[in-house]
Amino acid sequence: MPGTPPPDPTPSRGWSAHVPAVLAGLALLLGLQLAGTILVDVTGLPVPGAVVGLAVLLVVGARWRGVVGRAEPAGSPLLKHLQLLFVPPGVGALTQLSTLVQNAGPLLLAVVGSFAAGLVVAGTVLQKLLRRRRSA
Repeated sequence: MPGTPPPDPTPSRGWSAHVPAVLAGLALLLGLQLAGTILVDVTGLPVPGAVVGLAVLLVVGARWRGVVGRAEPAGSPLLKHLQLLFVPPGVGALTQLSTLVQNAGPLLLAVVGSFAAGLVVAGTVLQKLLRRRRSA
């Protein structure tokens, strides 16, 4: 038929082309979270299992770069809509507002103290790295 464009020989790049990669990435992230939770339960570490799972992802990803590439299709949409993950803690904070007000002093001290400690550590590390760079 004249006026109809020829069919595109390249395969479709729509959402359906990425479903297996997203599912594989999500399975990897959930598996690492499960592994982190198991490690926390076995060792008794006072750290959330998800944090340990991300640390495992960091270590494994530093060794084998393809692992991070497999997690990326699932991680990107999660990071794009990260603000939605803050809704449940926000609701929890509002329901426990009286408890937060009663403990405002220690909470404020913890927040300001951890911020100051992180700032001091980051500044110290940066100064040492800059000195090392100048001497090299």
